[in-house]
Amino acid sequence: MKRKNRDVKFTNKGYSRVGITSLLLSVFSLIWLIYAVSQTFQKGDAAGNVLGGVGMLALVLQIFAMVFAVRALREEDVFRGIPKAAAVFAAVLLFIWVAVYGLGIYFV
Repeated sequence: MKRKNRDVKFTNKGYSRVGITSLLLSVFSLIWLIYAVSQTFQKGDAAGNVLGGVGMLALVLQIFAMVFAVRALREEDVFRGIPKAAAVFAAVLLFIWVAVYGLGIYFV
């Protein structure tokens, strides 16, 4: 009986560390977005300065996540699933944060 070798590897590709970093930054930004929205509903107008600071920090964090996602898409010899997911997730969250700030400026 022939023994099958299941440890054969035909590629040198790995996972993109920059893409994983971008994905983690986006997840942290999403957590802060959920926190900011929940605190806004609970405290109303009294939560303005604190949530503005958290929101600005999360927006900057999301910009870094978008930059890392674009860099991850340009890497060679990596699997493309994580960088693509990180880029889409970062773009969607960046749009949401910009919309939150745009609506905040418009309604003030």
